[in-house]
Amino acid sequence: MAERRRADQSRREPSPDGPVSRRTGRMARGQVSTQSRRTKAFEPPEEALCALFMARIRKIHRCKVGFEVDMNPRPTTRVLGGYYKTRRLVRIYTNDTVEGRRPIEELFDTFLHEVAHHLEYTEPRSFAASRCRRVPGLMHSRLFWLILGELKDRWERLQRGLGRRCS
Repeated sequence: MAERRRADQSRREPSPDGPVSRRTGRMARGQVSTQSRRTKAFEPPEEALCALFMARIRKIHRCKVGFEVDMNPRPTTRVLGGYYKTRRLVRIYTNDTVEGRRPIEELFDTFLHEVAHHLEYTEPRSFAASRCRRVPGLMHSRLFWLILGELKDRWERLQRGLGRRCS
């Protein structure tokens, strides 16, 4: 009986995270849980993403041909990024129409995807191909998937401490 009474009392006690309605057990409107604030991962500001991603790519591959990066804050629904071959421009859309700012790992994954397009056009020989073999109407060639897989593998190995830095 004493255990049951303690359980009932603990249900009524307010949460340390903020005011909770006794009737519904939910937080009051407009209140933000300090617990959720504490557990949210650090997200660098958009202005720092370009430099961060360029530093990351240098650790896994030294590009022979330079390219520009545009972190575009325009919210999009489906498009995450694009590569513009004639301008050598990698564009990443940092915001989702519904969810807001995309997570940093999703943005970096998109960055690697677009850099793979750049490498497919500018240095196929670095990945054992004589030339870019894009098929008209096909977005991704075999060479593209090989390059993207290699970049992701190098990044993962570096994260686990198994890879060497690119010289």
